[in-house]
Amino acid sequence: MANKNLYRDDPTRTLTLRNKAVSDINRRFKKLDNLIFESIAQNKIFENAQALRKDEFVFLRDDQKLDRFNLWLDQTINELLLSGTLNIGDERLNWYLVYIQDSYNRAVKKTNNDIARILGRNVIPIPRQLRSDPFHVQKLKIMFSRNIEQLRGITETMAQQINRELTSGILQGDNSLTIARRIRNRVDKIGKTRAKLLARTEIMNTYQLASIFEGENLQKYAPDDEIVYRWRSGADDRVRPEHRARNGKYYTKKKVATLTGEPNCRCAVSAIFKSLVKDQEKIEK
Repeated sequence: MANKNLYRDDPTRTLTLRNKAVSDINRRFKKLDNLIFESIAQNKIFENAQALRKDEFVFLRDDQKLDRFNLWLDQTINELLLSGTLNIGDERLNWYLVYIQDSYNRAVKKTNNDIARILGRNVIPIPRQLRSDPFHVQKLKIMFSRNIEQLRGITETMAQQINRELTSGILQGDNSLTIARRIRNRVDKIGKTRAKLLARTEIMNTYQLASIFEGENLQKYAPDDEIVYRWRSGADDRVRPEHRARNGKYYTKKKVATLTGEPNCRCAVSAIFKSLVKDQEKIEK
């Protein structure tokens, strides 16, 4: 019963994957936070900075320190968060994209099995590895590019706010510990919080879109019967009312693609043939 209730609240069964991604994000941003705190608060690399008038952003001794810190910060962010390839199936794939790839792969297998149960495994071939399937390679490359750019945007905003807190603290004559604590807040509230929202949202959105893509990919095996999609929402009180209202409804590929991707959405879509829908007039186009 416990597992059944869990799947009602997690239709895609990707909760463990999402939790792993969040844990990974917590660990990586914690390491970044500790390195920054150690540099500023413990090593006191800006302890001797002396600000002139606020309208003169000139440091006789520490402007070069600031430049070197920003260079170090960019390199550290890249190493912890942005490094790795964008190549499907590559062992050096960026750590975050590993979760996107896993979600995509799960959805392809699930949709493939759903259609195979209808048409038979003698008709529907077992899906190939993603990197060997040109159809999915094209789709997943686009999703990789979008996701890494969104993560890059988060880190760039975080770095800008770190720089603002650092320079403001130096200009105001704040001590290193005060500056480090304000920067720690930006790493947490801007970097880590936004990255976790991105991961939760995009792992689910990837699953939803991959389900649609595999349905599109398999349409050729039944050209006379359109594949449509059944919406499945969770059953707990966190589900948006409009998403709960869609539960059990059917949509065309064009329509359902416009409904996916909302922040923290945990809903799923399942492929089914139009001929199997009892009331076809209620299929939303």
